Amino acid sequence: MLLTRRSANALNERLTAASALLRALDRLPAEPSLVFARAGDAKVEAAPIGAGITVGRGKDSTLCLDECADFSRRHFSVRPQHGAWLLEDLGSRNGTTVDGHDGRITRRLLCDGDIIFAGNLMFLFVNPAD
Repeated sequence: MLLTRRSANALNERLTAASALLRALDRLPAEPSLVFARAGDAKVEAAPIGAGITVGRGKDSTLCLDECADFSRRHFSVRPQHGAWLLEDLGSRNGTTVDGHDGRITRRLLCDGDIIFAGNLMFLFVNPAD
């Protein structure tokens, strides 16, 4: 892969943001988790994925972000599939992207350190087993 100045700068920005999220945690997650900060809130959270997590502004979402108007009620999910972790956009209005360069995804396998963008938020996928 040829790395242009523009893509190198974008990569550097993502790595800096991911590093800042991890530094802000009291302790690193011991299980697969999504690390993020709510809009307008300095507190960084780690949401364990467990058997699967649904993220959205609906009350039935595992991770309810009802303050995020640009999220769909059920925006995306992450769940285990055949020994890997599957990210799936659940038909959201504004879409979900990974690492800022894939365009909108429907489904994608995640790796430790992947950055998920949904609405105005960034989520860092952390998998200590990777």
